[in-house]
Amino acid sequence: MRGSPASQDLQRRSQTFLGLLAAAAGILIAVSVLLWPQGLRVPAWVVYATAGAFVFAGCQLMARDSGHRLLQAWLPVGVLACLMAPPAWIAFGAGPRRCGLALGGTFLRIFGTGSELPCRLGFALGALVLLAMLLLAVRQALRPGWRER
Repeated sequence: MRGSPASQDLQRRSQTFLGLLAAAAGILIAVSVLLWPQGLRVPAWVVYATAGAFVFAGCQLMARDSGHRLLQAWLPVGVLACLMAPPAWIAFGAGPRRCGLALGGTFLRIFGTGSELPCRLGFALGALVLLAMLLLAVRQALRPGWRER
């Protein structure tokens, strides 16, 4: 049971508003990179991918109750692909990496200043988990019966 028509309408409008907000945040991030690229400490494509995750997630929220099954099936693929970019770049990109762990508002370096290997391994694990989720999302989107649901 989904509730009264009035509560369903409120939920739908809330999802649309949050979707627009998320998509706008992604667009704002992308535009700020375009206008001020000199402040980046990562390649621009990593930030654009992150911004894309916001846009795809916002579109996913807006498409949830729209009845557009194709969008509902493929937007999560876009979200996961965009989310996979930053940890993949940290794990496999060129150049040194150092990581730390923030606990209780202080910065605690678990592995000291030579923490490149644990940093890369941790982010590689995260990228592989996201890759597995991405492949599952593609499989789900390609499933023959998704149109009838």
